[in-house]
Amino acid sequence: MKDWLKCNLVHETEKLRKLIIENPDCPLLIFAGEEANCGDYSYMACTDVSVKKDCVLILDNESPAPPNDELVYVGEDELEDDIADAVYNDLPYASEAELDAEVKKRMKEFEPYWKDCIIVYATN
Repeated sequence: MKDWLKCNLVHETEKLRKLIIENPDCPLLIFAGEEANCGDYSYMACTDVSVKKDCVLILDNESPAPPNDELVYVGEDELEDDIADAVYNDLPYASEAELDAEVKKRMKEFEPYWKDCIIVYATN
């Protein structure tokens, strides 16, 4: 192991570099975890950093309202779960087939708003 990696404050850039080179048009999204800053300093170095490419729901004024407007949806699973919950609440007497059809219909409305992004996760 390289000596400078032992402190956990600096990180290899190979995976991030590779993702950027392979996906030059992808925007960069950075998520900071709850432990990323204890509040004592303006900035803190993060010891736990990872990177991946995934699709992110990027909404605008023309897009449908998501079930949770305070959440950044990464990948479709969480959005589908939230939509399913909303559909169940909106249509409590619908059959399972009707509920499934409505979830698919609402998911389809969001299709144009998914954007591939390079995502950096940082925390401590």
